[in-house]
Amino acid sequence: MKIIEWLQFIEDTKLHIEGTSLLGNKPSAITIGVFDGVHRGHRLLIENVISQKNYAEPVVITFLHAHHKKKSGNNPGDILSFRQKMALIENFGIQLTIVIEFSESFRHMPGKEFLKILHEHTNMSYMSVGSDFRCGYKLDTDAPMIEILNARWNIHTDIVEQLKEGSKIISSSLIRDCILKGKLNEAVLMLGRPFIVDLDSSLVSKGAGFSGRRYDIAGKGCVLPPPGKYQVFLHEPQSSAKSGFPALDENKKNRSEILVEDGMIYISEDVPEGKEPEYVEFII
Repeated sequence: MKIIEWLQFIEDTKLHIEGTSLLGNKPSAITIGVFDGVHRGHRLLIENVISQKNYAEPVVITFLHAHHKKKSGNNPGDILSFRQKMALIENFGIQLTIVIEFSESFRHMPGKEFLKILHEHTNMSYMSVGSDFRCGYKLDTDAPMIEILNARWNIHTDIVEQLKEGSKIISSSLIRDCILKGKLNEAVLMLGRPFIVDLDSSLVSKGAGFSGRRYDIAGKGCVLPPPGKYQVFLHEPQSSAKSGFPALDENKKNRSEILVEDGMIYISEDVPEGKEPEYVEFII
């Protein structure tokens, strides 16, 4: 999967001058969202653009961080690391993802201008968005307005209603809240897969008064369940997937017990040098 940053995408003058796109002359089918968790509702949007693959290239536009709208100091963390999110999106068959860092310049861009840029640079023919999706400065453009604006460029828009689990609307915020409260059963139902924490780049010490490893998950910006001991699977390091992100191999995971405390994961068992696990999968 090709991953391109928004600024690279928008500032590529060659694309703009020639009036072509990253996809050449092929139309694109686009979905946009934060996609933290890539939960069951998100998957409907991605599946919609994948369904257009015979007519247009499926493209995902997402954000570097899930908490881009939250004020500093009031952020519980992301459900997924960036590499987890990219790996999941790629597994659906997406070949191009455009990643936006929520900068001041982007924050002040009107939704109409954002859509116009997409139209001009991607030869967009189809878009799928959630019914609650809004974009633009001060969220000035909602899903019905997106449909109206896209129609002016002959772009078909599918507005997807929010998916429910029981009586509750599935959302990243609700999943995040369930994880923080230790309701992992509910979180997993809405995710549609196990809750897995990425340990990449979070190892802060070996030993530190105990025989094991200590990982600063909260410091890396990801959410954890409440303090306590948990039964988990430790996924061993695997060869990289096509995207360069380590893959999960169900045959190479070991059952263990970890301690969650102060935003840290403590793995007390002896781990050979160079064999630190890639991921922690919580068993429910």
